[in-house]
Amino acid sequence: MPYHIGIELSPSFFKLAEVKKRRNKMWLYQYVVHPLPSIWSWESSIWEREEFIQSVQEALLGRDLHTKRVHVAINSKYVIYKRVMVPEMRKRKYRSWLREYLLPVLDLPFSDPVFDYHLINHVWVDGDEQEVLLAITSSSYIDVLTKCLHYCGLDPVHIDLAPLGLYRWLNHIEDLSSSPFILLYLSKNEGEISYFIDGMFQGAHMIELPMTPCLVGKDRPYPDPLTPVLKTEEEVSCYGQALMEIVFEGIPDDLKKIFSCPNTRYILAGEGIDLSLLENWLIQNHSMKVKLAPPAEMVMTDNLRERASRWIGNSLSVPLGLMMD
Repeated sequence: MPYHIGIELSPSFFKLAEVKKRRNKMWLYQYVVHPLPSIWSWESSIWEREEFIQSVQEALLGRDLHTKRVHVAINSKYVIYKRVMVPEMRKRKYRSWLREYLLPVLDLPFSDPVFDYHLINHVWVDGDEQEVLLAITSSSYIDVLTKCLHYCGLDPVHIDLAPLGLYRWLNHIEDLSSSPFILLYLSKNEGEISYFIDGMFQGAHMIELPMTPCLVGKDRPYPDPLTPVLKTEEEVSCYGQALMEIVFEGIPDDLKKIFSCPNTRYILAGEGIDLSLLENWLIQNHSMKVKLAPPAEMVMTDNLRERASRWIGNSLSVPLGLMMD
């Protein structure tokens, strides 16, 4: 099937990217960026399903999608990451061992966990323990989300982590297998910080960092929902200072030393702020190795590029990455 769709449910937007793939090439044929209502959240398994469904239906109104099968990304707000040491065993045994012996003893805010995992580093000496990173969420959340999307005429065939979607888009353009790097995925009210060493995912966390306190003047809606909230050097400087004060707070202590080293790279993506100004501010004020994630224009058809928002930038990095092999 040549057409593929990736969907991201960010804190602010419903994002959809439909691409056509052939051999090793991919073209973006259409995209949707539609604001989600302020009630879009999930706390203790309760969120406003009707409002969410209505928003998605509004986003899809008049859209001629070539397929209903979609890949969906969820962000770290709905995922708990656990780094644990477990006995070394054959790779095919880890999942059943983790389900039987580890999940029951974890202190989780829900009683119906589903998880995925990957092994971190190698075990060089027989008898040593293996480090494992688990990503855990609630099966009821996944079930409700899937049913809501089904109600909107979509068929979720795969659900993935937003940081991994972002990583695949970046790695598709540039090899990221060397040196540690941190991905800063920003939105109007929150940010998702994910971190990688030698191309291996080490974890992620959310930060609460509203942009409006740095806004000079009143926040107002624009016809283009991707128009940045923060567009001046003064506003971006305010946000940059607040960002650097908390960016490391959620990183595990044993990793902070690694990511504090001068060769750590930072990659910016998202929306809500002029990322080019933020990139320059971080370089000038913190001497950081910073760059922007590649823009969606790199894979747009000529027809779509002429009609696309001037602020589209890299705001579609996650849904595009969901469709990378």
